[in-house]
Amino acid sequence: MKFMTLAFFLACIMAVHAFNIKESADHMESLEEQLEDNQDKQAQLYAKMFQDIYELQKYAKKSRARRNSCSFKLLEKIAGVCGEISPGSEVNLATICCSQQCTDEFIQASACPDKKA
Repeated sequence: MKFMTLAFFLACIMAVHAFNIKESADHMESLEEQLEDNQDKQAQLYAKMFQDIYELQKYAKKSRARRNSCSFKLLEKIAGVCGEISPGSEVNLATICCSQQCTDEFIQASACPDKKA
């Protein structure tokens, strides 16, 4: 009789333990799926971030190239209007003329105001 009681309690403990293991396994599987989803989202965010960085680098290169070509063209235009290029103007012609059109009169008034037209 004692053996039967002991076997019954042992069977009950094993059944409860098996149920807890199954529940824990299901929970672990759920956590693994969440982790995989989060890793996928993180990978997509990194891909988007690197794509944005690449686009910004392309824009920066174009912007630098545009600025440099504008500066050389502006120097040629100042030399054509003023005859020579002399430092000392208080006006930053590169900033103004590379972002918008400057007339010859504006360049003369800014770069060589002493020169007569």
